[in-house]
Order: sequence, then structure tokens, then C-alpha cells
Amino acid sequence: MGKINLQEPYQLSKIIEIISKEIKEGGFTDENYCLYACDETLKPELICYLDVYPTVSDNEEEVYPDFIIKESLNLLYYGEQFEDVIMNVLEQKNNPIIDDYILALNYYSKYDTFKDL
Repeated sequence: MGKINLQEPYQLSKIIEIISKEIKEGGFTDENYCLYACDETLKPELICYLDVYPTVSDNEEEVYPDFIIKESLNLLYYGEQFEDVIMNVLEQKNNPIIDDYILALNYYSKYDTFKDL
């Protein structure tokens, strides 16, 4: 994934900008990442981190990466879900703004379905 490093802080708006550009140019990024943050309320200025998917223990519990535990971060989105929502927004609007993405992401988190924009 270009221009975004794992375990580094980025504003959500910057992550959306970079990933939506990659999706426009080549479709899904096919990267192995999840979106994490301290706060679960999505807004453009929210500081987020990308890191790998949690693993599943023998007890079938998710085990988060050490960095995520150390920083007390919450899982916001699995990468594939995040990109699904971004792609859905791009299919509905020619030139979406950050607020369109945030609205769609919050809606998907709450209702587990895409928002009509």
C-alpha cells in the first residue's frame, strides 16, 4: 500500500484520501490491514493506525497485535470492509467529499449495510 505505513498515526481523512485514490486507480488494494483508533466515533480528524489483522487463538478469541494492545486501540474496520465502504461511496458519487465517506463508514458500522448517498 503506497504512502501509508503500519503503526503510524494518520488522520482518518488522510487514510481515506490515499485508499480511495488507490481504489480508483486499481480496485481493491488486496492489503492485509485493519483500521484502529482510540475513539470509535469516526470523524475526519480522528487519529487512526493501520496494523495487521488480529489472529485467532485456540480458544477462538481474537488476539490483537502487540502495538494495538500497548496503545489501547480499538478495531474500527477490517481492511476489506473498509475498502468495501469506500468503493460503495465511489460507485454512488463521482467526486465524493470526506464527509460522504465518514457518513457511509459510520452508517455501515451501525447498520452493517451500505448507505444510499
